[in-house]
Amino acid sequence: MSIVIGCDSFLSLRNVRNGELGRRLAGEEVLVLVDPNQYEGSLQAQPEGVQIGRLLDFDPHDDPQLHRTVMEAYYTRKSYYDPTTFWVKLRASSYRGHPRPGFRRVASLTKARAMLAAHWFAGWLGLARPLRQKVARALRRHPVAGQYRELLRKWGAKVVVGFSPEGLREMVLIEAANSLGIPTAVMIRSRDNLAAKIQHLPDADAYFVWAEVTRRFLLHMYPEIPPERVHVTGSPQFDHHLNPAYRLPRKEFFQRIGLDPGRPLVVYTCATPTLIGHEIDIVQSLADAVRDGKLARGAQLLVRGHPRGFGSSHPLIHQIYPGVAVYPPPGQAAYNSPEHESVVVKLILEDEPMHLSTLAYQDVQVNVSGTMTVDSAIFDKPIVNIYYDVPARVPAGLSVRRFYRRTDYRSILESGGVRLAHSPEECIRLINQYLEDPAMDENGRRRIRETECGPLDGRAGERIAKLVRMLLPRVIEGRP
Repeated sequence: MSIVIGCDSFLSLRNVRNGELGRRLAGEEVLVLVDPNQYEGSLQAQPEGVQIGRLLDFDPHDDPQLHRTVMEAYYTRKSYYDPTTFWVKLRASSYRGHPRPGFRRVASLTKARAMLAAHWFAGWLGLARPLRQKVARALRRHPVAGQYRELLRKWGAKVVVGFSPEGLREMVLIEAANSLGIPTAVMIRSRDNLAAKIQHLPDADAYFVWAEVTRRFLLHMYPEIPPERVHVTGSPQFDHHLNPAYRLPRKEFFQRIGLDPGRPLVVYTCATPTLIGHEIDIVQSLADAVRDGKLARGAQLLVRGHPRGFGSSHPLIHQIYPGVAVYPPPGQAAYNSPEHESVVVKLILEDEPMHLSTLAYQDVQVNVSGTMTVDSAIFDKPIVNIYYDVPARVPAGLSVRRFYRRTDYRSILESGGVRLAHSPEECIRLINQYLEDPAMDENGRRRIRETECGPLDGRAGERIAKLVRMLLPRVIEGRP
């Protein structure tokens, strides 16, 4: 086995498939390790040219000492280099833990502010880098790292790549490879992962990012990383976007969702299940507007579930009316249950033609600061971002407004390619304006494409495969 790729995320295997890495790395054996809970579905959707295996189950927070080490480094890094985004996260955690106003919430927020300030000061003292190294040493000493060292030797691994460093299982895989001197690489799947999700980013010989703006942000968050190691590749998840061959015909797409192909389509794309507890009420208010005939040109509404919820029974809407559809339809398994985890990756990969058709055939995209904003800009489709809550009395720390304070979304807001709806009434007004004039804000959407996506030539997978091959040990004149 030559190349080992970690995919500790429900979306990572899509990058392997869309980037055609099995074909592009032909001549090398490629083993893709997935979340063990998602192994069965991943195996059923196995991309061509790769083998599927299981990541070892690992959670650093199960070990109290390792938990403290990881969190100290994580808090210091985020508090110093991106305190605005990190405060949004800490504040939301306090509100979720204490949903009722009162002394407990105030005490929790006060503690969070003090913790942020203390870790910012630690970052100011220059402790972020040594704390990251401390985590690396602790991970390499962990028994799971020892198991990985045995497996990597057994597999004859020559390169180890992490496709989802925000997942907790990959950090120990990469550190085990580092301890053996095996070349490593890490893919940063989006800027929000850098800003809010990655708890430990291992040292690596190469880092793959979507665009130059992500590269700059990575070097801001991790100034100790040599700039020459960070490569702009584009994203394999966009490699099929502009190729009509991967979409369904318009008539077939509308037949699947049960709506009229002759009428305009507004798409509301949901956030990760449970992230916005009141999102179902926001969705329902848009459906009610369709029922009441408030959308221009007889437009219809498609409520698109988040991929993380595919196959689960997580509800997306209270009541459906004529002209409103939900896709994919709810499954039977409880969200995050073993039954749900076993099928979610398979359903995501099978959904790709519907995903691309949705982007191509929608007339207006509506969401709460989601990645579908970028996807829709690639297709030059108008975008409305929800900046209000339904009901209106949602606590400030849990309001959808919090997501727009994060630094990773700032350049999108500054692009002029999206409009913020501050109320349900303004949302309908903006949708109708876009339905009547879809060219409105097209220059801003172009800026989003140019800034956020990197190259959109369908060759991101090719660039990543080439960089991975460059990490392979070479034999010169018969000597390694």
